Amino acid sequence: MNPVEGLTDRQRFPLIDDLRLLHRLRQDESAPRFNFASGDRLDGAGLEKVHEYRRSLDTQPFWLPGQLPAWMTTFLDWCQRQVPAYRDIGSCFQAIPTLRRPQIAARPWQYVAAEARLEDMLVFCTSGTTEAPMDVLADPVSQACWLPQLESILERDRIRFDREGQKVAICLVCDQKDTLTYASLSTWLGGAGVLKINLNPEEWSKPEDRCVYLERYNPEIITGDPFSLWSMARVAPRIRPKAMVSSAMTLHQGARQLLQQQFGCPVYDIYSLTECRMIAVSTEPARYRLIRPELYVEILSPDSDIAVPEGAVGEITVTGGNNPFLPLVRYRTGDFASLKYVDGHPCLCDLEGRSPVIFLRQNREFLNPIDISRALSKVALAGFTLHQREDLSLEFSAWGAELEARSLETTLKQLFGDAIPLQMTLSVESPPSPQKVKYTSEINEIEI
Repeated sequence: MNPVEGLTDRQRFPLIDDLRLLHRLRQDESAPRFNFASGDRLDGAGLEKVHEYRRSLDTQPFWLPGQLPAWMTTFLDWCQRQVPAYRDIGSCFQAIPTLRRPQIAARPWQYVAAEARLEDMLVFCTSGTTEAPMDVLADPVSQACWLPQLESILERDRIRFDREGQKVAICLVCDQKDTLTYASLSTWLGGAGVLKINLNPEEWSKPEDRCVYLERYNPEIITGDPFSLWSMARVAPRIRPKAMVSSAMTLHQGARQLLQQQFGCPVYDIYSLTECRMIAVSTEPARYRLIRPELYVEILSPDSDIAVPEGAVGEITVTGGNNPFLPLVRYRTGDFASLKYVDGHPCLCDLEGRSPVIFLRQNREFLNPIDISRALSKVALAGFTLHQREDLSLEFSAWGAELEARSLETTLKQLFGDAIPLQMTLSVESPPSPQKVKYTSEINEIEI
């Protein structure tokens, strides 16, 4: 289902009176063809909650090794009273069964707190690059709190937003066949601009407008996944952001160095999930510093709900957060790492997260896995694997009750090109692996 605009700008920005920057960003002669309108919907009470959250990031302590956070008992009690799915979890944290993504996807309403206001509900869809796509529910406050999370990271290096209403603070860049794009404002940042743009040339009147627009508004912070940041390096706008922030997939050190050299700013690699936003940040290889004291992280055995010894690799599992539409209790992320304490602070080490998987079309142009997931989501699949060999040929395996080989072949040929060799295996029964979507490739990131 495609999102539909249902609010006015006054409803999107109830506390921002001056919308001149918003109109200028939308109407600029070099602007992309924006296809959506978005706003943070923060009112006075919501903005105060975001301020309270920002203060908590500075004052609330992290848990100590071998101990639960001080807030855990209160949080579990609240979950039992408020959230249908957690009514019978009990008070012994280690005895609570872990939670996986398919459980939430099947019954999302069971994880909404009774006190959540339905009129505040926001819906985000995960990309489906590791499992089937899933809608994630949130509210304006929990959604806006990603900015204080980002600020807490930047301010450790004395990087601060200007908080000026006529400047663009953040630009989220994408490089996909199609995605939602918009110009917006941030109430938290004093009415500063927030952009989401697609670098796909088809989204612009002229390809050169991408540089013109970015150079004209010179965003303070650039965010995106490694694919889109690489694409922006190729587009090469003459901008000097204060920082670049990569998320969604692991940023390899070579790509980080390339971006730092070209744009002259620090590059942060954020470990985050749509389900709970930011978790940890890395400014050096192999170590991610946890940033949220209200989001407890434990490392569990993949075969049981038991924590592995400190320093051992296991599945990253999170509890807490501040989203009344999806409070998490022992939620398995599907990613693996070890947990170590560095100078008394918890860090994820040797993170085995979502490494970028490179696919190329027959003309050797980059193809974003998000575009593949979206195209295949329109076909009735229970799951699939896709592998691209060095010679660009494809191996595709899918399972499900009613699979049409011709429809799948047409979809893949439209994505990769008619000349790409394709080996396809279809079955009714799913394989033993619990992973619903798996991408692999022999193509190196040097190729793009």
